[in-house]
Amino acid sequence: MKGLAKILRFDPETDREPYFQDFDYEFSPRMTVLDVLNLVRETRDPSLQYSYCCRNGHCGLCGVVVNGREVLACRQAAEPVLEIRPLRGCRVLKDLVIDREEHEERRPQLRLFLERQCELQVEPECIDMDAFEMFKTASRCIECMCCVSVCPVSREKPHLFAGPMALTLLARHFFDPRDGLNRELMARDEGISYCIECGLCSGVCPRGADPARLIQMMKGSGNTEP
Repeated sequence: MKGLAKILRFDPETDREPYFQDFDYEFSPRMTVLDVLNLVRETRDPSLQYSYCCRNGHCGLCGVVVNGREVLACRQAAEPVLEIRPLRGCRVLKDLVIDREEHEERRPQLRLFLERQCELQVEPECIDMDAFEMFKTASRCIECMCCVSVCPVSREKPHLFAGPMALTLLARHFFDPRDGLNRELMARDEGISYCIECGLCSGVCPRGADPARLIQMMKGSGNTEP
């Protein structure tokens, strides 16, 4: 059975505007979107650029928009007709490859490591696992940026709102009962109050990190108004 992949192409060095290029391919129900991209590059156009690494939904590099929805290319089942775009709200380096530098530069100010304010009194340390549950939820994030792509506030106010991915990474330490930093203040500085609680980010999260719930709980824990 023949399939059709419509892929949004763009090379900033040669193209004035993005454009769709159609590729026919031999469709199989067992294919993933990443299989289709690999097939197109191997048999039709070796210049096609996209990102991936693990092929198992863990590295977070292969996020794309397929038929209007943010997905991981390696986990999304292919369909006979595919429209594949890069993630939204991100600068495109080429074709489906996005620039992650802006988000990487934000990491140091988030201080994504355990900050203790006192010495351990007892070893081994006893941890309340109920309090630890939200930490485990936030730890599922693989930084695929699908949530950033779908977030309307991230696109409208990128300089005021850090975005659901950054706040999910921050939540990992916000809900860690061992952490002693004022993560509530950090969340406020990252613009958490601008979140409109639409829930779109959780709807596309491929790992169930539930950014919307994490952000809602952080907002409800205290005064995070600007």
